[in-house]
Amino acid sequence: MKNIKSTNGVAVEKSFEMYRMEDFYPENQSLAQSNRHDFYMIFYPTEGSGSHLIDFKSYKIEPHKVFLLYPGQVHTWEEYQDLKGFLIFFTTEFFTFRYNNNNLFEFPYFSAARREPFLYVSHNVQERLLRFLNTMLAEYQSDLIDKDKVLRSYVNILLIEFKRLYAHGQQVNYDKHGLTVVRHFEQLISENFKEKHQVKDYAEMLFVTPNYLNAICNKITNKSAGELVRTRIMLEAKRMLLHDDKTVTEIAYELSFKDNSYFCRFFRKYEGLSPETFRKENMMN
Repeated sequence: MKNIKSTNGVAVEKSFEMYRMEDFYPENQSLAQSNRHDFYMIFYPTEGSGSHLIDFKSYKIEPHKVFLLYPGQVHTWEEYQDLKGFLIFFTTEFFTFRYNNNNLFEFPYFSAARREPFLYVSHNVQERLLRFLNTMLAEYQSDLIDKDKVLRSYVNILLIEFKRLYAHGQQVNYDKHGLTVVRHFEQLISENFKEKHQVKDYAEMLFVTPNYLNAICNKITNKSAGELVRTRIMLEAKRMLLHDDKTVTEIAYELSFKDNSYFCRFFRKYEGLSPETFRKENMMN
């Protein structure tokens, strides 16, 4: 199986790892560095405080506020004090060895279009969920046969539990067909945003009209279809500017802009400053 890796930060050596936070961070002094991961991460704090920078936005760490990160995201532990809880890392390959690859797209919190990268665990669920996590950790630390099979099942159960909490917190009341279309659209964006920038291209793949796609996105996400595409392109552009050793011209080419000047105008329009200025200002922080 593929090893889990991070860029400029914590090295995770297996396709699945699980720790108590209080055991993990004393051994990883690079937590304050900015990390770009190619794995999924679940961080469930039960005690302590701090702040977490995720894709250039700072979030407060609180007990029973679960952070759910997916491959490609950039994050930094800005500060932390007396943290206790659970950390889980796993690769796409680990999960999809048993479950279909598309299943991970079914979990709405693993999406660039989501509003926030966290959810709160309600009081009536906390005790049961903590018992489950302790059981899961004991399995990970054991030498029992078929341990990976059990852990894959545990991960799936845990993700479903978070899906229920997410749905309850969002108070979803729109039609299932529309929600399915938007989730499929988000999946297509994730797979094609470097080559396809136009809503009409995605509408064609979804067998709907651009107007319908725009209307259903506005209804469900409060964002237009075009905004969802642009947000994903901008997010990747900012990630690449800070974490890839490439020139602005090379980044523009990789993101399929016709030339460097067009990319710079696009970036400035939605970020308010040029790519070079963004890189310099954030590298200094």
